[in-house]
Amino acid sequence: MNLSKPGHPQARRVYQTVPDGALTGPEAALETTRTPRTVPARYSHGMAFTPPPRTPSALLRALLAALALGSVTGAHAQAHRTAVWLRPPEQPQELERTLVAARQAGFTDVLLEGFYHGRAIWTSSVAPMKLQYDALALASRVARREGLHLNVWFETLYWRPDRQFGIPVTPLWQDRYATLSEDGRTSLDVSRLGFVDPSDPDVGNLLAALTAELGRTYPDVGLHLDYLRYPREANFGYHPAAVQAFREQTGIDAGTLRGRDPNGEQMQDRHLWQAFRRDTVTALAGRLVRSYRDAGGQGLVSAAVFGRVDPLQDWRHWPGLEVAMPMLYYPFPALYRAVPLLFPPAANVWPGIRVGPGGAALAPQLDLLHGLGYPNVAVFGWTPDGTATPVTPDLDGTRP
Repeated sequence: MNLSKPGHPQARRVYQTVPDGALTGPEAALETTRTPRTVPARYSHGMAFTPPPRTPSALLRALLAALALGSVTGAHAQAHRTAVWLRPPEQPQELERTLVAARQAGFTDVLLEGFYHGRAIWTSSVAPMKLQYDALALASRVARREGLHLNVWFETLYWRPDRQFGIPVTPLWQDRYATLSEDGRTSLDVSRLGFVDPSDPDVGNLLAALTAELGRTYPDVGLHLDYLRYPREANFGYHPAAVQAFREQTGIDAGTLRGRDPNGEQMQDRHLWQAFRRDTVTALAGRLVRSYRDAGGQGLVSAAVFGRVDPLQDWRHWPGLEVAMPMLYYPFPALYRAVPLLFPPAANVWPGIRVGPGGAALAPQLDLLHGLGYPNVAVFGWTPDGTATPVTPDLDGTRP
């Protein structure tokens, strides 16, 4: 039975956008069997995110407001928070030096890369160690001493760089976990970055075990989700588990939706397939936040998200998400004046900016964004000596 036909009641029921981050699609049925845990009110559904303006008049009002705000220095008296993405150095003394320098430079929050290349930076019973020392234990001690808010940065679905980078493949990697494009290629074939698929049950179980371990072992350390998406270099998400679940729920074979549809005959089916994949990512986000909270995690829950529109990354409806950090990295600070058109100013939207060799200085970018109504900002590319740019959060795959 094809549930995708216009007007079919079940097709409308299975996939529709709902408020407050409620789950739809793959995990919706599971919600009725789970016992909710009592958590502080701010953790129940995360924070409400304001959608971008849609109509021409709303866009015009937002643009005029941005121009007006940008011309007023110090117009907002809110306390500012500035986060920095950091990859832990190979040596423990360098990590301590970097964290101290970050505090002295004015950063309040650290997004410490903690699960990357399929390995963890803490002593884990779930994932192999990335470094020769427990970087999270050290960072936690230093952060408390220095007054920094510490968060573990998860490269959630990106587990494996291509062999050309010379990075050992994690023992967690299984070829059957890999997400597939519509023509059957893996993301390693397309972009040199090995993504696993959010629909694979073993992937979800492993990630949930990791976030639970973080919440249980380091309850005051926040959870920062990155790479919680499909690869964008091609049309991905055709994992066997996803194709099967979609067929069971809608009666549609996703394999028939490959290629172009010049006459629009499959438009409704394609919309359902897009919604299924979007909701699969949303369901995984909710599960990871829930596992972290249920295990005792009390830190901030944030995510690095795409700086433009990604129809498969509906982060505004991710259950439990408190802060979104859209990765902008504009080369010219003046371009940030248009940010309110995409992300209305709010304390729970921290624009992601970039500093480093050849880029704009940090202070002018912060001043501009504060003036536009964004009290909090996330920064990539900062180093204590200002001479090097380490890993980029979720960009184009040019770095491992």
